[in-house]
Amino acid sequence: MQTKLWNKDFTLYWLGTAQATFGTSLAGVALSFLVLELTGSAASMGITLALALAPGLLSPLAGTLVDRIPLKLPLVAGDFVRGLLMLGVWMLAEGGQLHVAALYALALLSGLIGAIYQPAAASLIPTLVPAGELARANGLLGMATQSMRLIGLVAGGWMVGQIGSAGSLAVNGVSFLVMGVLLMFVRMPRRAAPAGRGFWQDFREGFQVVRASRVISLIMVLAFFINAAFAPLEMLLPVQMQRYGVGAQGYGMFMGLMTLGMLLGSGMVAALGARFRGQLGLALGLAGLGLSLVLLALTPSYLPSLIGSVLMGLSLGVTNTAVGLLAQTLVAPEFRGRVFGFVGAVAQIGMPLTLLLLASVADRLPISGIFWAAGLTTLATAAAWTLWGRERPGIVQPKTV
Repeated sequence: MQTKLWNKDFTLYWLGTAQATFGTSLAGVALSFLVLELTGSAASMGITLALALAPGLLSPLAGTLVDRIPLKLPLVAGDFVRGLLMLGVWMLAEGGQLHVAALYALALLSGLIGAIYQPAAASLIPTLVPAGELARANGLLGMATQSMRLIGLVAGGWMVGQIGSAGSLAVNGVSFLVMGVLLMFVRMPRRAAPAGRGFWQDFREGFQVVRASRVISLIMVLAFFINAAFAPLEMLLPVQMQRYGVGAQGYGMFMGLMTLGMLLGSGMVAALGARFRGQLGLALGLAGLGLSLVLLALTPSYLPSLIGSVLMGLSLGVTNTAVGLLAQTLVAPEFRGRVFGFVGAVAQIGMPLTLLLLASVADRLPISGIFWAAGLTTLATAAAWTLWGRERPGIVQPKTV
């Protein structure tokens, strides 16, 4: 058992996560331009995004697999395979043999690996630090990922211009390989092999854990509605920026300040450490998210919207950390992969479903009205959490009746 926060294992994981996040942010910019260079089609970008996101729906199955095998296997193998995939695409591009089908395959395979990797990573974090330092550890990881994501987004355009889209994917490939090497030196808990239990029995037990915890069940439902409420932001924010007269540059500033706000939110959690309370933090975070969306609905000009972007980012940083902390502390280690898988899958459905519903009517509805609806929905989730988001202390056990 670890006795201090900055032990060797957490430090290696933190450093690896930071540099891999930078590479992934850079690759996100590069992949967009690479698809456009090959096809000139926005529809192809949509296909690429859909292929990357679709495997997330398999997260409950992936989480069940994660809970049945040693954690090091999906983490190390996932990083090495993703690294080799990125380098393979770079080599195809350098040889003039890259076709859009290869990028589709890259998106799909990366999504599949991510569906396994994310539950495994979330399960690992509580094993790397003392229980009393878990909130601070989550905050520090949030700071690392948000700061590197911000740097990657800001530097992405410049680096793509300097080394090309394919070269930027190669940088991401190397960052994954570095992460894989670092994880080889991280000590991870040994797990007993499933004693005579089948895969589907384990899958059902994971669902029973979710049912047994009012907090986990509510988090899963709230995550769906939050993603649904924020879907209009993805679709309509660029339109709103055009109406403000600031275009792509204004959009970039808005997103940059939102990411900075997320960094500040994670920093606040890290500073509070053991004093941070996940249930209170989630209530405040949800309320802040709702207010930021209402502010976007109310503001008639660009500059006030930037206040909303910072508030939105800060609230997201607190909300995401609180959700992770609650799940990590309420769920026994042998069930974490499955629980994170169920929560992640349900949450992911919310955004594409809302985008599909809005696609046919968005042009006929006022943007302010859509933001009002999103803001009020999020404030309703904050109220629901405040009323019902309480749990008796202790580890949740499967509910079999």
